[in-house]
Amino acid sequence: MTDTDIADKTDRIESIIEQLEAGDVSLERATELKAEGDDLLEALEAELDLGDGEVREQ
Repeated sequence: MTDTDIADKTDRIESIIEQLEAGDVSLERATELKAEGDDLLEALEAELDLGDGEVREQ
């Protein structure tokens, strides 16, 4: 995953949050947005897995 991919995913998550907080979506659409957000978060967490938090030089 590139920095652009990460930025795109985080931008989309922010957009989803804004839509849900605005409350202008149907329950069905809110459920879809939540599922999409969960998928995006899972992908980001997998890619950014920090292990034990140790910084290593490569």
